[in-house]
Amino acid sequence: MEITMFGAYIGMIMVLLAFICESRAIISSRSIFYLLLMFIGESLLTIRAYFTGEWPFAVLGAIWAIFAGYSIFNPPKKL
Repeated sequence: MEITMFGAYIGMIMVLLAFICESRAIISSRSIFYLLLMFIGESLLTIRAYFTGEWPFAVLGAIWAIFAGYSIFNPPKKL
């Protein structure tokens, strides 16, 4: 298995784990754990999409990763 495919599987698992935990109210979508899972997972998926020329998915993943990374370093204010 090529390295980008392995990374894509790891990224997919991370994004799904974040979604499952958040939708089951195990973690908050504002938690650092959720944001890290999304940032790393989407970054890995973006790399794979870039190398395979799947531009819509590369752009979507990059935007998702950028917002997750931004939220890690600039957390939203508490309501």
